[in-house]
Amino acid sequence: MPRVVRAHTPLGEDQLMFRSMHGTEGLSQLFEFEVELLSPSMSIDMKAVLGKPLALEIQTAGAPRFLNGQIVRFTMIGKEDGASRYVVYRATVRPWLWYLTRTSDCKIFQNKSVVDILEEVFADYGFAFEKKLSASYRQWEYCVQYQETDFAFVSRLMEHEGIYYYFTHEKGQHTLVLADDIGAHETLPGYAKIGYLAADRGADPRQEVIDQWQVTEEIRPGSYVVDDFDFKKPRADLMNMRSQPRGNEHGQYEMYEWLGGFSEAEQGEHYSRIRLEEAQAQAERDIGHTNVRGMAPGYRFTMQNCPRQEDNREYLVVSVSYALREGGYASGGAEGHYSFDFAVQPSAYVFRAPRVTPLPRTNGPQTATVVGKAGQEFWVDQYGRVKVQFRWDRYGKSDENSSCWVRVSSAWAGSNYGAVNHPRKGQEVVVDFIGGHPDRPIIIGRVYNADQMPPLELPAQVTVSGFVSRSQDGSPANANEFILDDAPGCELVRIHAEKDFEIDVENDLRIHVENDETETVDGHRITHILKTDTLTVDQTRDTLVKQKDTAEYRNGSKLTVSGALTEHFFDNRIETTTKLGSKETVLSGLSEVTVNGGLRHETFDKGLLVDVKLGMDEEIHTGNSILKTLDGNRQESYQTGWQRTIVSGGGKDNIKDGLTETIETGDHHSTVSAGDYNGKAQKVTIEATAGDVEIKASGDFTFEGNHVKRVNRVLLWDWSPTAVTATGLSSATYGVNNSNAGFTFTTNIKKMDATAQIMNMYAHQANFGAVSFSNVVASEHTGGFWGALKGFVLFG
Repeated sequence: MPRVVRAHTPLGEDQLMFRSMHGTEGLSQLFEFEVELLSPSMSIDMKAVLGKPLALEIQTAGAPRFLNGQIVRFTMIGKEDGASRYVVYRATVRPWLWYLTRTSDCKIFQNKSVVDILEEVFADYGFAFEKKLSASYRQWEYCVQYQETDFAFVSRLMEHEGIYYYFTHEKGQHTLVLADDIGAHETLPGYAKIGYLAADRGADPRQEVIDQWQVTEEIRPGSYVVDDFDFKKPRADLMNMRSQPRGNEHGQYEMYEWLGGFSEAEQGEHYSRIRLEEAQAQAERDIGHTNVRGMAPGYRFTMQNCPRQEDNREYLVVSVSYALREGGYASGGAEGHYSFDFAVQPSAYVFRAPRVTPLPRTNGPQTATVVGKAGQEFWVDQYGRVKVQFRWDRYGKSDENSSCWVRVSSAWAGSNYGAVNHPRKGQEVVVDFIGGHPDRPIIIGRVYNADQMPPLELPAQVTVSGFVSRSQDGSPANANEFILDDAPGCELVRIHAEKDFEIDVENDLRIHVENDETETVDGHRITHILKTDTLTVDQTRDTLVKQKDTAEYRNGSKLTVSGALTEHFFDNRIETTTKLGSKETVLSGLSEVTVNGGLRHETFDKGLLVDVKLGMDEEIHTGNSILKTLDGNRQESYQTGWQRTIVSGGGKDNIKDGLTETIETGDHHSTVSAGDYNGKAQKVTIEATAGDVEIKASGDFTFEGNHVKRVNRVLLWDWSPTAVTATGLSSATYGVNNSNAGFTFTTNIKKMDATAQIMNMYAHQANFGAVSFSNVVASEHTGGFWGALKGFVLFG
């Protein structure tokens, strides 16, 4: 009897012969075939067949078809029956994709599409696969296989993206086919059309028909909404809805899915469509039974002759259950039986595999180590994200490619405000995962370890807390710090800046120190106060400037000293420059400026006004006092008196361009107690505007000039006797004019020349040598004597 099904095994057909098979194969399913084989030997080496291919060759109306797979389990059952000489073995046959269930891993994929990831995973196994994909797939920035088998990993990725798979079979291999559209499916070879003929119609067993048929429809959601969040576009609305109710009652219900696994709006459109197609893929699933030996999932056929006319259409085979049994090998054995149960859906509907593979969850936080580019202590992006090396990542190289950029939680984060302290390479961080999804890590904290110890000696410094940073690429000695010490009696707040320290207060700053304050500035100090500066010292204030002190007041300066003010200038001079005025008020007490060594120099560009209301003393112990007015006048005003005393050394007024002294009321007295009084000028004018001029001498009164003139007045001597003595040779070009009695004019003149002048004399008696005149009025015309006195005039 010809065999319908033959088994091709590594041991040859004479060692293992097909007896029976039952199993199931479907879209996005790992097929499993339980194949019973007969062997004349009870000593087959199990390892000789495990992991080897097994192919079933099935005769059809056309070319034979094959079911190929890998032997993953092999069992010796025992004798077929008491009379048989064959031993029964059972081989469990699975696709090569099943091997992916035998390995699990934790692995990171970056900047790859799902198709790229599938190819990378499949490449490790070396079996055949084919892509019949019509859509383009986004690149995933970060995708993690976490504590899951390779099969679970690739399955959930395909389910998420809407990719499904099936297998094509050949004698020597089976091929995994990736599909996402009905166009990826060919018509069933040799069975493009299959007729329906009910089993109760008594069909010829040799006629391949569909003899059982069940149609099922169910209520499925009519719309699907996916939503997600992208921190790079926090205000973007990523929610997307796809709606396509099927027209039945209660078919409008909506499914909403948060964390849809996308970050762009167009990605949301893709996933809402995929999710709705997935939800509605099982809206109609029809099942049937056939004896068509070529029935296989992943192919299309058109049904004919169905009493339900609407069912005569094209279908996609979703799954097939096989029940094959070959007739006995002994003569007279039972006939073979070949049965196929199948499930289909109309090809007008899109097939999507249901998401049955669970997403791995991280089940709580874990720790990782901050990593980055070689030679860089900090490795952050514009969002403050860092890279980490996870403990479970066996493939990472602890560099800038070890993970995606991981966001860092902050105790306070807002729009350009909040707390910022970037994790550094080598730090151990606590990582949690948004939604428990390993693809969405977020750093929520940092912890110390034996290599990253606290900056304190613990437990000795258990009362100390605060913040200690570290200069980039620096040592523990290079740090900024804010320290709080809560030890009783030693409470301390300490701030240390490794280099610069800046405080910016936009309104008020209040500092209250209840005891002492010490401030030391090793370099320069600059204080810029835009408005008022007020300093109040209730007790003593000491200021020591060891080198130069410069103060500039551009709009006046006022110093008020309630007690005494003492200024000492020891080593050099003092210079005071006032451009727009200076005012110093001492309300009571003494204001004293002492320059012990050197010079005090004051310069006033626009004048100096000194107003002393009670008294003013200036003392210069040694050296000179020089007061110069270079351009303009100097005016001194004393309302109730003025006194100047020069103890020794004399005094000197040197006025180069005139001096005017005006005394409005009272007298002007100049007294030289010991010594002479000398006055010298090119011309001297003494005028008494409302009285007499009186000059007294305890000795002689001497005046000398080229001429002694009377100007509009009479020279009057009101005391007697009066003598005028002239000695030496006199060329008389001046004379004497007298109008008062009792005046005696005595002179010893060797020669008097009055030839060119007129001399008038009025006297009661005038004696000139032996000549005496009484009661005379002399003129140049009185005798020859007057001619001799001509040119000598005494004036008053």
